[in-house]
Amino acid sequence: MLNLYMKRSLIIITLSLFLSSCAMPIVYSGYTLSQTNSVEVFYSAGEVHKDYKVMGRMVSHDYGKEIVKKEFEKYAKKIGADAVIIIGEDKSITGKPNRIVADAVKYK
Repeated sequence: MLNLYMKRSLIIITLSLFLSSCAMPIVYSGYTLSQTNSVEVFYSAGEVHKDYKVMGRMVSHDYGKEIVKKEFEKYAKKIGADAVIIIGEDKSITGKPNRIVADAVKYK
């Protein structure tokens, strides 16, 4: 009986790990600063009316515009960015537009 319970538990744990690994976390390349409380989101560099410096680049799987926007905002706060400039879709690896790219910026 215990053996059956252990097998079921192992199957459930394995499936849970497999399913959770399907969600791609944000990949970030750049530097980090102290966490910020708010982040502005822009869809082009021309919308930003303050001097800024690019801290780094974020890449996320395309889960939908609003979901990705919220994830970029949350991550940008963590790394100390003041704003995010969403650059657009990236299809350089798979040939399909399945990733979204954004720059994390810090105001000067």
